[in-house]
Amino acid sequence: MTDSVSHALTELKERLERLYGGRLKGVYLFGSHARNEADEESDVDVLIVLDRLENYSREIGRTSELISELSLSHGITISRVFASEEQWRGAQTLFFLNAREEAIPA
Repeated sequence: MTDSVSHALTELKERLERLYGGRLKGVYLFGSHARNEADEESDVDVLIVLDRLENYSREIGRTSELISELSLSHGITISRVFASEEQWRGAQTLFFLNAREEAIPA
């Protein structure tokens, strides 16, 4: 993981903690950066776990400005995915199985 990715993740987690408070259950890096397979074109895949997820689109909108700001200031492209705590812990889809296997907590 590069310094820019590491710094962006730290800042992202801090700002998500302010935004969501106790609803935020985790922020995880997954994908090519977590596997140390990223190249300069790779986006930074981040999974944001909330206690519950009632409206996915609302959470995307709620974090759009933050994600854009951090992407620009750190020279990376952050792609985020939201999940409920229940999904993160127990969903058996290929996506969640792979994400849990390679996840690095922010």
